[in-house]
Amino acid sequence: MRDIDLPALQIACRTLARQAFWSEQGTPEIPVAQLAGEFVRLANEQVVSVIESGRDPNIVTRAIAYLTHAHVVPSNGLAKWWFAEMLTCLLELAVPTIIHTFESGSFLHDVQKGIAELTRPTEKQEGTDCPPRRRRGRILAE
Repeated sequence: MRDIDLPALQIACRTLARQAFWSEQGTPEIPVAQLAGEFVRLANEQVVSVIESGRDPNIVTRAIAYLTHAHVVPSNGLAKWWFAEMLTCLLELAVPTIIHTFESGSFLHDVQKGIAELTRPTEKQEGTDCPPRRRRGRILAE
């Protein structure tokens, strides 16, 4: 089993925390560092569960990178709650811990279809190794 890449986890948390405080006037470093520390603490709780499941603990870091890329952190004081809930939800999809009913399991097929759409081969973004991002059939610019 792999170990958690703690520096990568810390960087991912700091990058996400920076979004919560971003403004055109500048990003306040002390609140960013404090929120990033809270994100790391919450993420480490999830790392333990992922390790106990026998999966790569770096899934947590990848989930945080996904949140940074795909979602907007609320800036109204709910960032820690939002982070904990969103990370738990993403990790439940990646590392399931519960048995689903027919109804709840049906949604997993929808998720699977969406992931297949996003990960199918497409033209690469110019100058990167990444495929273009798509949302509702449109390619989004970086």
